Amino acid sequence: MKKFYLNLAVAASAIALTACGGGGKSASGNSLTAAAEDNSEAYMEENVNAVDQALPEIMVLPSDNMLKKYNALKNTSNGVERDYQAYLLNNTGNKTMVSAIQNEFAQLGYPLNDLEQTLKQLSTREATDEADDLAKDAKTLLLATAAPDIIIELDYKQAIDKKTLAKNTEYTLSFIDPYTNKVVSSTTAADTEGEGFAKTLNEQMPEISKGLTAYFSGILTKGREISVRITVENGANVNLQDESIEGETYADWADDYMDTHTVKGAYKLKSNTKNELAYTNVRIKTLNDDGTQYSAYQWGREFAKAMRKDLGVKVSNRSQGLADVHLVITGM
Repeated sequence: MKKFYLNLAVAASAIALTACGGGGKSASGNSLTAAAEDNSEAYMEENVNAVDQALPEIMVLPSDNMLKKYNALKNTSNGVERDYQAYLLNNTGNKTMVSAIQNEFAQLGYPLNDLEQTLKQLSTREATDEADDLAKDAKTLLLATAAPDIIIELDYKQAIDKKTLAKNTEYTLSFIDPYTNKVVSSTTAADTEGEGFAKTLNEQMPEISKGLTAYFSGILTKGREISVRITVENGANVNLQDESIEGETYADWADDYMDTHTVKGAYKLKSNTKNELAYTNVRIKTLNDDGTQYSAYQWGREFAKAMRKDLGVKVSNRSQGLADVHLVITGM
């Protein structure tokens, strides 16, 4: 008998966060958000209707547990090292499982990012930060290249029924927002009748899709969540508590910029020292005016440009990953 356990725990901060909003442009016609409706203009006027459909771009990755099982995950002095290429070579059954998942989402019209194809794109690149020569974890580099909206982390185990000789599969799919690492939802199932993983998953898809649609619709309407850091380089002849040419401290100027360049002023100040400003839960628009994706790096680039123009400081944009903006003031 099949057993299903579905825990759609849509993150409250992404769906019902107060003081958030969106960019105010329709997403219709955009391949990324095909069939999606962006209600950000209504939201900004405090009259938000439910968004019926939104299709995030999906990427299936093995869980860390699966990587460890196939000797593709190591804990080193530099942190966790993930070797997706080794995992794919060592686990021949992975392709069948991933193909079944991708097929289910493709039938519903979800855009897909394939792990193997993305790894091929990275085959000639070193996993280092181009600006700082900082080592990047393979997962960080992978996600920065593919830029999926939702990661599906796959964890499973299979066994042969001694009586029927059928292959039974127990699996867990975790749906994760790669920008925040928040688990949007998770589903666990056990195919104890040997009917096959694909059929078992197919029966769960309506509820899975409903949860993902609601979550991504919330992002389109209320903005993408990122984190922001502004730091001062060691030896720089300026600090954030100094008075700027604008007549206020650099820190106060940055706060004013955050007020007017986030969706409905949504952010939290976590650190305020003379050498660092750190913000979390920062909401930025999801799409550009032409309907293409608006990235955290683009937002950070615009922030740095404004600092150079208004404050006359030298700023380096050292942002890494999908949702981490890091601007470094290097001097006057």
